Order: sequence, then C-alpha cells, then structure tokens
Amino acid sequence: MTGAVLWAALLGALATGLMAAAARGLGWIDRRDGLEDRKPREQPVPVVGGAAILAAAALARWFTQGGGGLGELPWTALCGAFLLGLADDVLPGGLRAKHKLLGQLLVGLLLAIERSAPIGDVEPLHAVALGLLAVVSMNAINTWDHADGLTGGLSAVALATGAPGLAAAVAGYLPFNTFLRQAAAGAGPGEGDRSTGAPCAMLGDSGSHLLGVALVAVPGAAWFLVLPLLDLARVARARIRRGQPFWVGDRTHLGHRLEALGLHPVAGAAVAVLAASTPLGAILFSTKPTALALALAAAGGLYIALVALTGEERRRRAGA
Repeated sequence: MTGAVLWAALLGALATGLMAAAARGLGWIDRRDGLEDRKPREQPVPVVGGAAILAAAALARWFTQGGGGLGELPWTALCGAFLLGLADDVLPGGLRAKHKLLGQLLVGLLLAIERSAPIGDVEPLHAVALGLLAVVSMNAINTWDHADGLTGGLSAVALATGAPGLAAAVAGYLPFNTFLRQAAAGAGPGEGDRSTGAPCAMLGDSGSHLLGVALVAVPGAAWFLVLPLLDLARVARARIRRGQPFWVGDRTHLGHRLEALGLHPVAGAAVAVLAASTPLGAILFSTKPTALALALAAAGGLYIALVALTGEERRRRAGA
C-alpha cells in the first residue's frame, strides 16, 4: 500500500505541473466572462486539478495492481463525473442548470449500478440511495470549491482512511492550489507578491464532480460533507430570501468570509478543513454511533461559530 500511495502522490504533483503548463496554450483555464463580480482574479488559472488527480490515480492503480484502495473505486462513475464537469468547464457559458442536473442523475445511476453489480458490496436499494447522495455531494462539493484549498484539503483528509491512494493523488495536486502561487497581476518577471496571486491550478467542475462522487463511494468519507452541506444550505437560503436564484453563485460562502478577513489561502483552508474533519477522530478511534453523532454535531457547531465570528468581524471592520 505504501508504494501505491507514494506513486499516487508523485504522479499527482507531476501531472498537475505538466497539465498546468500546457493549459494556457490550450485555453483550458477558469472562465471569468460575465462573472467578474465573484471571480475577481485577473490571472488565468488552469482548471486541470480534476484531470491530474484522475490520471494520477489511474496510473498508480496500474503500476501497483490496485493498491491503496485504488482498485475498489467505482471508476465508471468517477470518469462520468469528470466528463460531466469537464463539459461545464470548457463549454462557453457552461452547462445549463437542468442539463447539469440530468448529467448528475446519470452519474448517480452509474454509481448505483456499479455498486450493486455482482462485484459490488451494496444492496440494490442502498445503491440507489448512494446514487442520489452522489448527486447531492457533487453539488455540495462544487459549491465548497469556492476558495483555494478547501475541496482539496477536505478530500485529502476524508479519503485517507478508505482510499489512501486517491487521497495521495489529491495531496499531490494540493500545493499547486495553495502555496504555489502566480505573481500578482501586472507584476513583471521576478516582481510581485506571490502570496496574494492566483493559484497555479484549480480543480474546475471536472475535479469537484469527481471528488463529490469519491466522497460518497469511499467508506467513511461521506461524513465529511457536513460542512459543505451546511454552507450550501445557508447560502441557498440567503439567496432565496433576497429573491435570487439559489443556484447563481456569489461571494458569501465561508471561504469567502475567511478571505475577506485577510487570511492567507492556506490559513483559511486549514481553518475550514480542521472544522470539517471532526468526524475523523470518531472514525479512527471509536465504532460507536454516539461518537460519530457527537463528532458531526461538533463540526456543525464549529461551522456556526465560524459563520458568526466572520460575520461579526466583517461588521466591525465595516464600521471602523
């Protein structure tokens, strides 16, 4: 297993670096047209994280004969999720909401079929529920990927116990989305503060959909969805109260609030990921449902506290 994990991490880093370098010439970058209000960065950011993670995991599986939990993954559903997100990444204007939902339902069906097949380990009814949960997870993780390091950090932790090879592939990508930064816009060669620049790579919808399915498919990982789901519910409710469509993005997510306080992307991601990782202790050290329930409650409590603290600090700064 150690060999599979090392291979996946190295391949994840190598694939991300190579794909990010090639993405600019191919135009495979995050699209800002018409979205400048919620995508203020001017530097083009390659959206190659999902492709790099999928490629690294697949190659590591081949090199190590499925070690590191890579052989147990639902590869058909993962590839379907990646392709759906890729279409949203590359098509001008992205997919329409109803078309994306239909695609997500198809991916959920693929997961249900794969997990209820003779080689699977899930009863048919449970497999259907798993497929529906995958639809929810893809949307939750897609919206959770609103700030650097959030989805990558959460996924690396959540997948570590059930699919360490896939977690390692995510970890290989993660530095390119956090502390490896581009120079600030307008800076010349060797100039500019890279700590405030854009990341060298992003997951894109292809990556967030891929990891959304992985978090549902890997045993024990779905519990880490508690913060993304709470954040999605909060911002959707706020948008509806303002009379806006709940699926139209803005900059009111938790990661945006942490960024607005001036936290470095790595620091903001660490705070959010640590809060979301409270189920890890229960998974590692206890098999009692009570321990897991308490861990989930703690994660929810930490989320509420972070929202309250960031809101209060923003009001204080606005009034200063």
